[in-house]
Amino acid sequence: MSRVTVVARRLALIALGTLLGLCVLEVGLQVAALAVRLGGQQLQTTWLTARKRILCLGDSNTYGLYLADRAEAYPQQLERLWNETVESPRIEVLNLGYPGTNSSRLRRDLPRMLDTFRPDVVVIMVGSNDYWTAPVRTDESALPARVAQFVTRHSRVYQLVYMLRRALDHRRLEVVYPVKQDGGSSGVARFGDVEFEMGWKKASRRGDHDARLVANLGALADTARALDAEPVFMTYPSRMWNYGDAGRLTRDAAAASGVRLIDLAGVFEPLCPKEPCPQWLYPDHHPTADGYRKIAETLVHELREHP
Repeated sequence: MSRVTVVARRLALIALGTLLGLCVLEVGLQVAALAVRLGGQQLQTTWLTARKRILCLGDSNTYGLYLADRAEAYPQQLERLWNETVESPRIEVLNLGYPGTNSSRLRRDLPRMLDTFRPDVVVIMVGSNDYWTAPVRTDESALPARVAQFVTRHSRVYQLVYMLRRALDHRRLEVVYPVKQDGGSSGVARFGDVEFEMGWKKASRRGDHDARLVANLGALADTARALDAEPVFMTYPSRMWNYGDAGRLTRDAAAASGVRLIDLAGVFEPLCPKEPCPQWLYPDHHPTADGYRKIAETLVHELREHP
């Protein structure tokens, strides 16, 4: 028997032994998880990091357009304010807003985002751009992607490895927003070696925006819940123009899906009963730094009072 054959057989035995070991570990973890559930307890996904992760999704109103420092956008202010004022648990907030984003893009990308970030809460404020940007296909993923998603969502071994990695993870989220071009914009969000295509294209014709937005919001809620993340819908602070239309439909979708709703329009109405109100909103009704702080304060109150 040649030396190459001997080495190949040994490597095959090592691979087989590793696979069998992982299978035994998977079975053991699944049995333990079942015992915990039968005991009426909840599995904790943040036991290694001791912090909850909140993923904020949306468009320029989440991204922080016009701000001199994007650290003043509501997701970053939420993290600072919460960790300064609430004893536990500490939170980590990721801002994945991108100017021009519509609800179909979030629906398409959310499964991969959830698999990548494994958030405890997903805050969604979207819809104003659905009226003028082109929707993207939201078909079911190809078979390899569905298999990968099944493994990441149901394998206890994978989840254990993920939590260990997250405990030691120092990757930072970076959203690259170039100057917009005629007819669209193309950017990217990076989290270590993981990238998400971001952007928008101008719609060539009108469609049934209202029905599509409600359907997409419902699908976003279902997708988040499937991975044990709580979806939270927010209306825009403004009731003007497309913001008001999107807010009305967001309320409808939240009621239909049983999703927690944070109605920012109601919060801002006493602060900004008529235009202009430059302390809180820019002329096109994007939030100012003070406006973002009011959003962050509202979220702290809602999430703390109704965890």
